[in-house]
Formats: sequence, structure tokens, C-alpha cells
Amino acid sequence: MPPLRSIHLASWAAYALAALLNVGAVLADAETLRRLTQPLFAPLLMVVLLTAAPHRSRTTTLLMGGLLCAWAGDSLGQLIPQGAQLIAVAGFLAALAFYSAALAPLWARSWDAMRIALAIPYGAVVVGLFVACADGAGPLLGVVAAYAVALAVMAFLSAGGNGLTWSGGTLFLLSSSLLAMDWFLPGASIALSTELVMLTYTVGHALLIGGMVRLMPRRRWTVCAPGASLVVVES
Repeated sequence: MPPLRSIHLASWAAYALAALLNVGAVLADAETLRRLTQPLFAPLLMVVLLTAAPHRSRTTTLLMGGLLCAWAGDSLGQLIPQGAQLIAVAGFLAALAFYSAALAPLWARSWDAMRIALAIPYGAVVVGLFVACADGAGPLLGVVAAYAVALAVMAFLSAGGNGLTWSGGTLFLLSSSLLAMDWFLPGASIALSTELVMLTYTVGHALLIGGMVRLMPRRRWTVCAPGASLVVVES
């Protein structure tokens, strides 16, 4: 097996282990382990992406930007607890913008009535959640509104890639909805909500990046044909 592919597969395994340890730490209330594992998610997915991409392109640059912002949302709030919510929302808002920009050409490549119809349920979920959480958002109301719109757009565009990106975008929507109810909906009580947030987030993130990797016509460990491009939609 080529060394790069071995690193790629090892990165996936390390990501799965970090995600399982994190969810287990939340279940066991092991705060130190949770804090140590969460900042590892985005860097491991960066390694997954960089070991697969045969060369730099617009798509990989946007995905790397999204992963960097996701890392900020996962990590910086731990260093500044007073602003943890704002940092997390701002970090993932920026990540969603990068992911949407990477997914948009895939959506534009082919128009499908069923996928367009997804705007209705996705939009309804986000609008309903925003209305329910508006009172509890306080000074973060504007940021939460922008995040809600960005989340719906990213989930909608994710259907334009493949089954993995679509599933990943939908799980992102579910994860953020559960998190919003935890933070901004007084009296909301969902069993194991924190565990479900982390499970859907880590699986959704992996599916999104994995789906984008699958769309690459070549990998770094394969022999590239002259002039081969990274992603078909970038032509």
C-alpha cells in the first residue's frame, strides 16, 4: 500500500477513535478527555483531505478554510470560556460559508426538482428553530439568525454532491438544531442531547469531507493522467 494512502487511512482511524473517545467522555463526564479530543477533529480531517487531494484547487482551499474555522469553533471557546458561545457560533458560521462555496458548483452542475424541494423542509426546520430560540438568544440574536440561514443553505447545497455529502449536511443540520435547543431554548429537555450533538456533528463532518474526497477523480496515491483536474465541477 502506498505510504500516502496508509497515512490517509490512519487519519480516518484516528478521527474515528477521537470521536468515540469524545462521545464517551461526554457520557462519563470526563471533562479533561473531552477537552483534549475535541480540538483533534478538524486537524485529522485536514490530513485526510490533504493526503487524498492530488494538487491544490479552489475546492480543497475552501474545504481547508472550513476545517480551520471549525477548529476555531471547537477549540478557542475552551480558552475563552466567557465568550464560548459567540466563538463557537462565529467559527461554525464561517465554516458553513466555506463549505457552501465548495458545494455550490456541485449543485449548479445539475438541476433536480426533488433536491430543490428540499429547501422546504430544511427551511422550515431552521425557521421554526429560530423562532423558538429567539427569546433565549439575547444579544446573540443577529449572529444566530445568520448562522441559521447559513446552516440551511449548506444543508440544501450538500444534496448536490453525492449521498455522503447529503447525509453529512443533514446531520450538521440536526447537530446544530440540538445544540441551539440546548443553548437558547429555556426548558428544553432532550435525553442525552450533548452526546447526540457530538455524535451527529462528528459523523456529519466525516461524511461531508469523505463525500468531497470521493468526488475527486484522482487521489495522490494514484497515477494522475496529464492535465487531470481535482474536481469535475471546476472545469
